Amino acid sequence: MINKFLTLILFIGVALFTGCSNDDDVSSTTTTPPSTGGIIDPEVGGFNQPNRVYVDLSTGNQVVSRRDSWEIAVYNGSENRVYLNNALLVSAAELEGITDITSVTASTSLVSPLTLNALDQTFTPTTITISTVTELMQGLPVSYYQYGDLDAGISFTDSKEGELTGTAFGEISTTDSENNVYIVNLGNDIPTTNNGTLNTTGEPRGYMKVRVLSNGSSYTIQYAELSNTVDYSEIVVTKDSNYNLTAVSLTDGLIVSVEPESSDWDIDLGGVFSYYGNQGSLAAGLTYSDYTLHNTLGGVSLYEINVEDDITPSYTDFTLTDVNESSLVYTDRAVVGSDWRSLDYTTGETSVTEGRYYIVKDNNGNYYKLRFTAVESETGERGYPQFQYELLVNDN
Repeated sequence: MINKFLTLILFIGVALFTGCSNDDDVSSTTTTPPSTGGIIDPEVGGFNQPNRVYVDLSTGNQVVSRRDSWEIAVYNGSENRVYLNNALLVSAAELEGITDITSVTASTSLVSPLTLNALDQTFTPTTITISTVTELMQGLPVSYYQYGDLDAGISFTDSKEGELTGTAFGEISTTDSENNVYIVNLGNDIPTTNNGTLNTTGEPRGYMKVRVLSNGSSYTIQYAELSNTVDYSEIVVTKDSNYNLTAVSLTDGLIVSVEPESSDWDIDLGGVFSYYGNQGSLAAGLTYSDYTLHNTLGGVSLYEINVEDDITPSYTDFTLTDVNESSLVYTDRAVVGSDWRSLDYTTGETSVTEGRYYIVKDNNGNYYKLRFTAVESETGERGYPQFQYELLVNDN
């Protein structure tokens, strides 16, 4: 009887041990399946579009941050790059040959005069030669009158496409003496007055002088008010490969949490977006609302589909077998942009562009189809986008 009892205990113990081992094996290999889709209402925030919203399609999660919480961000990859907050209309100009940040004031003369393109008050293209920081500052803010020269590669904003080589800041050298001072226009406040229509651009936030250094694994950001010729403040940012960018508030002197980890978002609904580029035949500083980007630095790609004939499948009919891999765009973050909505300039009414949707490939290889379903609230207020998306799966 005792032997049978011991045998039973031994059998149960082996079974429990084996069961625990199997459970451990299962938990170590199990992954959460991606979301099959749904409807998302990004919290852009209404008439003044105060928020940037980062959405992860595989979970349906959104991370919301104020678009006025930072001005510049440093890149965490192998290159040493600085990005501007395009949602706040931040711009920057390099002072060639000037490396002493304390020596720079509004009256500082440029080492070499610059001849730049501009628009006069009648929107006629002209050129202007600038010789001082004050003159440079007059054409630095993002507006139709912003200075630049696209043919010569001179732009005081990051490129629309968001590639590493398109930043207003040049690549940061690991040799300190090669890094010049920049004049940074801090953009515009977020308005708080609801005047019954879209109101995204408030009062100018002023200027700072900034110099960025790097040893390859971290950045040292020197910054000060233009009037300060005595000293400057510093922020040291260590590269973190989990994130595309690390954001910095120059006005608060802080490192700011903005983007989720690079693998945890696909779409950025920044609301407001600005850059220097072409509008028709004119080059100018441009500002858009209801703007959407995708995470090119994190390996996300997408392409646009316009249903204009009976051959192109509708959003409802599109399946995984219809995906055109060669159409996926990895190098231009602004494929969606503001084209997903249409504005009637006669009535001022905004609506979702009919027959347009997008195919998204996330950084885990999941394919989604996505279409916008609203641009305004039920009461007609801008800043309340909505989109529908669906995981594309093999039906076989």
